Amino acid sequence: MFHSNDPILDCITAGKFAGKFIIDIQLNGKLGWFLMEATSPALFVATILPPVYQSLTSLQPVWTTTQTVLSAMWLTHYINRSTIYPLRAHSMSPMNILTFLSSVLFNGANAYTNGMWVAKYGSYPDTLLEKPRFWFGVALWGAGWWLNIHHDNILFRLRCERQVKDNQKRYSIPHGGLFEYVSCPNYFSESLEWIGWAIACYPSPPANVFVLATIANLFPRAWRSHKWYKQEFPDYPPKRKAVVPFLF
Repeated sequence: MFHSNDPILDCITAGKFAGKFIIDIQLNGKLGWFLMEATSPALFVATILPPVYQSLTSLQPVWTTTQTVLSAMWLTHYINRSTIYPLRAHSMSPMNILTFLSSVLFNGANAYTNGMWVAKYGSYPDTLLEKPRFWFGVALWGAGWWLNIHHDNILFRLRCERQVKDNQKRYSIPHGGLFEYVSCPNYFSESLEWIGWAIACYPSPPANVFVLATIANLFPRAWRSHKWYKQEFPDYPPKRKAVVPFLF
């Protein structure tokens, strides 16, 4: 099972919850994934290019180090998600064209609004680099980003081991890291990342909307995955929560 940052996409596709569509046009899974996720860094870069260019060619720079840090956070996440992740995945299921289009739409709008806020509408002077709140947000984002990749690694290894042992067995119980506490640590990590982003970007309406959309999508999906695991595996660890360790 894979996941993305697109609430629309995650609601209608992925692994054991994949549904049927009226339009049955399928794209190559890895290519579709790359194109839909690459929409985000591409549009984000397009929105920040004008002030960056102005700073590089003007005697009065308008682009700050704070904006550079925020932009690096966004691009680091999406370069990994759009390019490195599908390259590392052994295989990815074909993607319905409606899934692809809805994800491109969401990622494009999300990247444009967040990019415009960082580049134009928000206020991010370098004095923010002296504020603990800013660095707390960066640290929270970094922790979520690392945890996301760490649990991707666990799932990649599990899939490889599963294919070696039994080509017919599609699912098994993950172990290691936060999998010992929750069924969907990737969803928890993703939420942590964007909460950190919103704190670092404060006050940013687009960042807040993104956090709310992420949680509103991923938490119910984690609960559904959690129920599925418990039904599928009689020996599933009874103390595991769905997405937030020890709580939910």
